[in-house]
Amino acid sequence: MVFLLVGCGAWLPLGYCQQTQFATVAGKPSVEITTVPLAGADNAEKLSTIEGRVVGALPGQKIVLYAKGKTSWWVQPLADNPFTSIRPDSTWSNTTHPGTEYAALLVGPEFHPPLTADVLPTDGVFASAVVQGEIGFWQTWWFALACLLLVSLSVLGFHRLRMRQVSNRLNMRFEERLAERMRIAQELHDTLLQGVLSVSMQLHVAVDSLPEDSPARPRLNRTVELMSHVVEEGRNTLRGLRTTVESENDLKSSFSQIPQELGNPAGVDFRVIVQGESLPMRAAIHDEVYRIGREALVNAFRHARAKNIDVLLEYNTDHLRLLVTDDGCGIESQVLQSGRDGHWGLSGMRARAEKIGAKFRVLSRPEAGTEVELCVPGSIAFVPQPSDGLSKWISKLIPTWKSASSESPREHRQ
Repeated sequence: MVFLLVGCGAWLPLGYCQQTQFATVAGKPSVEITTVPLAGADNAEKLSTIEGRVVGALPGQKIVLYAKGKTSWWVQPLADNPFTSIRPDSTWSNTTHPGTEYAALLVGPEFHPPLTADVLPTDGVFASAVVQGEIGFWQTWWFALACLLLVSLSVLGFHRLRMRQVSNRLNMRFEERLAERMRIAQELHDTLLQGVLSVSMQLHVAVDSLPEDSPARPRLNRTVELMSHVVEEGRNTLRGLRTTVESENDLKSSFSQIPQELGNPAGVDFRVIVQGESLPMRAAIHDEVYRIGREALVNAFRHARAKNIDVLLEYNTDHLRLLVTDDGCGIESQVLQSGRDGHWGLSGMRARAEKIGAKFRVLSRPEAGTEVELCVPGSIAFVPQPSDGLSKWISKLIPTWKSASSESPREHRQ
């Protein structure tokens, strides 16, 4: 009896020590769901794979799966087969019907899972894991963002394609108009202007042959001067109709040559100031800007009696700005509306500006000088470049601040 007691006493502590050591090594068991099915509810015809693993499971223990419908939990995959075996590598796998949430319970062999429950069972459950059902990629935020970006890029691409088509159509019309204008200029030069010049020369010879005391000589001299003025006006008009290939994209050069075309008026300080890097312009817009600027300069040189005339060209990706200023006598109100005889005037300049979608402004007062400003949006004025959109986005994200004192405009003086 003592031997048995001693043996039992020796055996019981030994078994107790082994069980304690096992519990300490194994720790509390845990369940993990590694493959989560898509979220859904109450679809008895659809099955999805659900997988996971167990840590610290004891022999004989199994997994019971539940999927939550709209209101209740349902045992998975079948009511008559609710248990999922654990593989030797501690992983498990089975199928399940769709649910909004999924649960995996680690239970013993004597556990009787309810077929449905409002709350997951806890009696006889050693460990559990509950996860939300996965959402489809079409329901994710990045898919919505990608669709938004795709739509935006499509709209942008369509807009750029449309703008390119409009630009090509405008360039074709401009080339046709330029060819027609050159033809008209050539015909005027070869017929009307040459004829008037010939008549003027013959009249000049006839006047020279008259006696000095002839009563008709003063009137004829006045006629000769008038015809000379008409010939000079005709030449200037023809120069305005011409557009040279060299200056097609160089407004600075074009404006710098205008004083020479007008005979380099004495006593006028003329300069052309350029701010920003020159950008390639659309041919039709270049022509319209040049015509408007030329008319403003011709008016300033001939009628303003100014001592200083400035032309400012400002190139910016957002706009092209032309500013013509003088310190002359200003413009009278009636001339400001209708223009002078022989010129299409400020009203015509304003009409040309509106036609190309530009803003036109004139500030003038008698004896206070005149300021003519033309501002053309960059999307209209310049030929689009492949990196324009990206550079604009970068410039908006990382703005570059430049003080007025840091600018160094390039000047051209006559």
